[in-house]
Formats: sequence, C-alpha cells, structure tokens
Amino acid sequence: MQRITRDKLTPVFDRRLPPVARVLPGEVFVVETEDSRGGLTRVPEHTTPEYLLAIRKKGYYGNPVTGPIHVEGARPGDTLAVHILEQTCDTLGYMGYWPFLFHLEDFFDRPATVLVEIRDGHVLFSGDIRIPVRPVIGTLGVAPPIEAVLSGGMGRHCGNVDVQEIAAGSTVHLPVYAEGALLCLGDCHAIQSDGEIGSVEMRSEVTLRCEVIAGRSPNMLWPRVETADALVTIGIATPLEEAARQALREMLFWLEEVTGMSKHEAYLLLGCIGDWRPGQAQVPNYSMRCIFPKQYLRNRK
Repeated sequence: MQRITRDKLTPVFDRRLPPVARVLPGEVFVVETEDSRGGLTRVPEHTTPEYLLAIRKKGYYGNPVTGPIHVEGARPGDTLAVHILEQTCDTLGYMGYWPFLFHLEDFFDRPATVLVEIRDGHVLFSGDIRIPVRPVIGTLGVAPPIEAVLSGGMGRHCGNVDVQEIAAGSTVHLPVYAEGALLCLGDCHAIQSDGEIGSVEMRSEVTLRCEVIAGRSPNMLWPRVETADALVTIGIATPLEEAARQALREMLFWLEEVTGMSKHEAYLLLGCIGDWRPGQAQVPNYSMRCIFPKQYLRNRK
C-alpha cells in the first residue's frame, strides 16, 4: 500500500504545484499528516507564552497539508469522491488559545498551549477527565481553478472547513478544477467542538480511496459530505449567516437531485429534522453545514 509521508507538506492549495504522489482511482493509500503548527510545539519548552509569541512574531505556516496528490483520470469538470476509510490518532496532542481569537483579551493576557496524552481511545484531559476521541480531518481539499489559497483558508475547493463529518466512514464530494484534482489534507484533530471553539490538534494517519465521477451536477457549488446516516452540505462565507444560507441552498439542490423532492417539500422537511451547525467559526471566512438525516430520504422520482 502506498504511503505518503508527512514530510511532503505544502502551505497552499495550488494547481501549479507538482504532485508529491500519484494514485489510481480505487487505490487504497495512507496519508500521514502533520499537526496544525507544523510540529513546532511538541515539547514542553515550546509551549511557553514567550515561545508562542516568538514563533508568531517570526511567522510560520499554519495548517500545513500533505500533498498535492494526483488522482489519475480526474479532469476539470469532474467530481472527486474521497472515501475516508480509517483515521488513527497520534499519542500526543495539544490544546490552546490565542487571546485575540474570540476577543477574550479581558480574560487572558497571554497565549496558552497545553500538551495532552492520547491513549486507549481517549484524550487524557486531566486526572479526572477522559474524553473519548472523535477524530476529524480539519483541512481537506483540491486545487482551486485559478488562485492559490493558503491551507488555512477555504472555498469551493473545500480547505480548512473543520467539519466534524469529514471523518472515517464518510465520503467527501469535491469539484475537480485541475488535472489530477491535486488532493491535499491535514490539520487533524483527536476531538473538536462545533465551530472550533477549540480542539486537540495532532498528527494523524488517514487511509483513503478516491473515486473519479465523470462530470458534475450543475447545481453543485459547494463541498458535499455523505456519512453513514446523513447528507451534509458545507457553505463558506462571511458573515456566518451567509455560509448557513449557502449550505441550505446546496442541500435543497442535493435533495432535489437525489430524491426528486420539490424544493418546497425539501425545505419544509428540513425545517423539521435538519440542522445547521458551524464548522470553523474562529476567523473569516466561516464554514457552516446543513445536515439531513438519511432516514427521511424518500423517492419522489
């Protein structure tokens, strides 16, 4: 099985980058990811406020991603289905905050980073709190059509959306804009809150399989995710409520395509059993997702 190692990193989604690996449709492969600080804060002496302020002043690329990975046969106008088969956690993670992030300077006057052990399927938060892991791929996407986008950003190519459903057992549907799609991923979390109030950042190993779907729905404007029990659409915008509207519109299109439901029926049904939930609400642009439980899918065709 091909393994793409975490030393093959990039800070951007960019169609001009040469691929670090090539995979065939249907091929199962493993991607190693680096943590969101590029491994800079993995020892206690690198977690002090002084060190954190120093690396921020010097500058570093946050959210580095492994890739780009060329998927044979993927062409502009196609859809890339990324099947996430498995995700394993590292034994070390970190939590923390920058006071400015949610305007909490009146609470905290210095940044903080806390190293945590990940063991036996749990985050060891403290001596009396053990939290079951729920691994997430925070950043995943393909090359955008024209511009280069930092891996900490996002757009219709996906990116740093921090959506909890982008996890093992899910399939992510992405628009292909460049030859080979040029898939990249990273910024994995052992667990994360909705909206990314915070998370346990970590290195990870992700087992994937990609499928190339010829063509693309003319109504597919934003990334879509299918889990075992839900359809999930992702909207990306500033302000947050515009991202929510985008996710809703995308879901109405998707339900109409999949089931033949009218937008009228789909909207009323979503109002009863659907959800809006934030993905990344730390810094603009923001991501929101619309979630539809698959148990309520009905064929109207």
